[in-house]
Amino acid sequence: MEIISKEYVNRELARYKVPGMGIGVIKDGEILMAEGFGYADLEKKIPIDKDTLWGIASCSKSFTACLLVMLSEEGYFDMEEPIRDFLPDFRLYDPAATELCTVTDLLCHRTGIGGYDALWTDTCSRADLWDRLRYLKPNKPFRGAVQYSNLMYTIAGHIAEKLTGKSYEELIREKIFLPLGMTRTNCSITDMCKDGNYARPYWQGSVDGTSDAYLVNDEGPLLVENWNVDLGCPCGGINSCVSDMLKWLSFHINDGVADGKRLLSHESMVLLHTAQVPYIMWEWKFPEVPPIGGYALGWYNDVYRGHPVVWHTGEIEGYGTMQYFFPREKLGIVVFNNIHKPDVLVECSCIYTIIDNVLGLPREDWSSRFWAERNTYGHMLEDWQCDLMGDGAPVPGTNLSHGLDAYTGKYFEPGHGTIEIFREGDALRMKYRGVVQEMEHYHYDVFRVPHVKQDTLIYTCPLTFHTSYEDGSIDGFEFKLYSQVGPLWFRRVK
Repeated sequence: MEIISKEYVNRELARYKVPGMGIGVIKDGEILMAEGFGYADLEKKIPIDKDTLWGIASCSKSFTACLLVMLSEEGYFDMEEPIRDFLPDFRLYDPAATELCTVTDLLCHRTGIGGYDALWTDTCSRADLWDRLRYLKPNKPFRGAVQYSNLMYTIAGHIAEKLTGKSYEELIREKIFLPLGMTRTNCSITDMCKDGNYARPYWQGSVDGTSDAYLVNDEGPLLVENWNVDLGCPCGGINSCVSDMLKWLSFHINDGVADGKRLLSHESMVLLHTAQVPYIMWEWKFPEVPPIGGYALGWYNDVYRGHPVVWHTGEIEGYGTMQYFFPREKLGIVVFNNIHKPDVLVECSCIYTIIDNVLGLPREDWSSRFWAERNTYGHMLEDWQCDLMGDGAPVPGTNLSHGLDAYTGKYFEPGHGTIEIFREGDALRMKYRGVVQEMEHYHYDVFRVPHVKQDTLIYTCPLTFHTSYEDGSIDGFEFKLYSQVGPLWFRRVK
């Protein structure tokens, strides 16, 4: 049985300009494939193998959900028990949501709080994020909509820390990595980069020679620095390899049993994998997959050509991951690549081909079908730029109301902490989350802040300074960081 040909994979990598890919396949307890294609490092031509480390990005959510369900089994809390009942200092902006919100609500993205992706990559602690929650305005009613939230998974990881007195990293290693024999998997970008066998991350684009910002174009792949997202490890910071991820998928295929030992009950495994809310992931109209699936706890619940499948995808700085398993057929598949956007199409092309081959289904030309979708769905697939400035143009001939020095200083917003505005020559700059951002004067007291990195997107954000009615001094600014919620008000620190 041919799992997938090297020619097919290499052709797809060349078509999408992806440096490398790792593929693992397990069926009925037998590893059918654990191989690498392309390069972990393009310049040095370092090959990929089954032990090459990658950032698994949002596939980390399946580990966090599993950890929380384990703690629930151990009696720390009940999954449907309001968090306030066992952690009284839990507080959201909405008082009703504060009293009712459960761990299940966090894990299936129905808190009413969308976005806020600038927070989980901050330089603060998870305890700080916990305290900031109460200041984050929801954009939807509690349980009124499903909105994917990296922040809430980071908070779920901190709940585990508060209940046990151990760090998330200690818990995930103690309860999952070690029992499953995932000896190469870790929660630290520093540890991964110290390892001699890891895939270097790439973007599809080039560097702006004047600002050092990344540009989206066809000139890549471009080697980029590994982004430290350790703060958000519960939502997207785990690093792993093909050989270890096959052990993870085997644990789920085997209904919570690893090496002959049951680590999680059958009932809890069913809870993890059962859809809690409807969820539309892909917009393509393929008859082989339904138009809508569901989100379980750290997993999508779906159907492929009549076969129930549980899966998740992940994207983070320079990495894309997909993990799939078919519980009835005892089939598991993991695919890594060291570029994001485009990564979804090449991963799905290979995964769907593997599924058809292994399950003996009629073969489809998934390569052509996915390639035809490449320009259809915006930043979900290819475009990682998001401009919040609107469609208007700047008013010509306008100037700032004050001299540059009048704008410098520190500004504070309780949900997002402190931003420092400072002068650099004849321009203003911003320091936020430990990153210096350029600021471009737009018109009047409005600035354009380009290249604000959030999750896998690059935002261009408007920032508007305000003056005090008392003395006309600069007393704060509005900063629109998100598309889901209105501008944030940062007040000047005096």
